[in-house]
Amino acid sequence: MRFYKFLTLTFCIMISGLAQGQTAVDAIRIVENEIGFGTRALGMGGAYAGSANDYSAVYWNPAGLADVRGTSFFGEVSHLSFNNDATFSGTLTEDSQNYTRLRSVGIAYAFPTYQGSFAMGFGYNRVKDFDQNLLFSGFNQNSNGLSFEIDGTDYLFDQDVDQFEQISDDGGLDQWNIGAGVALSPNFNAGVTATVWSGSSDYQFSFRQEDNENNFSQFPADFDVYRLNRTLITDYSALSLKFGGMFHMPSGLQLGVAVGLPVTFHVDETFTESDLLIFDDGTEDPIDGDPSFFEYEVQTPLYLDAGASISLSDLTLAGSIRYRDWSQTKFNIDSDLLDNPDYVDLLDENRLISQDYEATMQYNLGGELFLRGFNTKVRAGYAVFPSPVKNTELDLDRKYVTAGLGFQIDRFVSLDVAYLRSNWEQESEDNFTPGGTLEEITTNKILVGLNYSF
Repeated sequence: MRFYKFLTLTFCIMISGLAQGQTAVDAIRIVENEIGFGTRALGMGGAYAGSANDYSAVYWNPAGLADVRGTSFFGEVSHLSFNNDATFSGTLTEDSQNYTRLRSVGIAYAFPTYQGSFAMGFGYNRVKDFDQNLLFSGFNQNSNGLSFEIDGTDYLFDQDVDQFEQISDDGGLDQWNIGAGVALSPNFNAGVTATVWSGSSDYQFSFRQEDNENNFSQFPADFDVYRLNRTLITDYSALSLKFGGMFHMPSGLQLGVAVGLPVTFHVDETFTESDLLIFDDGTEDPIDGDPSFFEYEVQTPLYLDAGASISLSDLTLAGSIRYRDWSQTKFNIDSDLLDNPDYVDLLDENRLISQDYEATMQYNLGGELFLRGFNTKVRAGYAVFPSPVKNTELDLDRKYVTAGLGFQIDRFVSLDVAYLRSNWEQESEDNFTPGGTLEEITTNKILVGLNYSF
């Protein structure tokens, strides 16, 4: 058996358990593109900060809970189809994955009052999905720097090879919310939501490099196939508060404002890696690495939601914005850890965040039309989630087109269905696949919600 030493760039080196997760990109991605929940709200494009009046107000604007009447139970499921068309070295690879999730279970209850109103909501809700996939392959003439040491001599196995890469991420962020809304005057409601966050991400990376054209055939460097597998399991936890206000204006106009305070996420990571080199004669040299562990904290910045809605007979129109300054995202480093090189590296990531990211203004538009003859509500919406990276092209912004229907099945039960379609482009590259990959991503999500009120 010929033993080798894998010599590649720092992308492949894990020092004291420091895995790929501790980067500016992964600090930002914790709450980036968080879409929330609620079949009615998302059917209206997420334009709900100024129109929330049901259980989902615990997320959008807790002041809207004060408009809940009686008691209601709510449940919601979602199905996501994630399609990724990736072009690498001139080769197009199409990949699709499906994910079905329980999205929400909750209760809203209006307490009897002598005047005004007071209501609370409590439940479980998934507000962000990490679910995504990437698959590509192609013949790469660029060098990725891969080399191996055999008997004191380094041999390159770096270019003019067929390369295959597959990445999948499975998981999301969940909230356990308890919220309360109270009518402080005939025209003004106030509310607050306390949230326990939890979540996980199962990131799988698989890379394969093959010498199908037999460019590396001279013994002992007669490399045939190289395989690398990595797994990064990440767990998230946090506590947060959100405050909201809702103004009921004349002629059916409502104005809503909500503030989500900064959230500090505690992150635990478990990283494993294994690789295998196969020579032309079938000799195999495997390496299985021991699991490594790392924990750290990321503070996400305050955000401001503002929205308005107007009801005109059977038609409701709504719009909202969310402002967040992503450059204020940061890794929290305890002063006792500043002599640890792993954590000092996170300070460099903080500098990158403040340098490369900026504030964004997400906007959502939507409407709802009540068809009395059919006892049905028809909804539609549009939303744009701008990229937080400075000086990016508009094609990198995520755009959602939404539609929905609401059916009153009987006096107590209503059924809501929503459809969300989004598309965007992104470029990705790692040290194994120089030259980069252009991804064209399309997602189709269906949500079904059931509400029982009495």
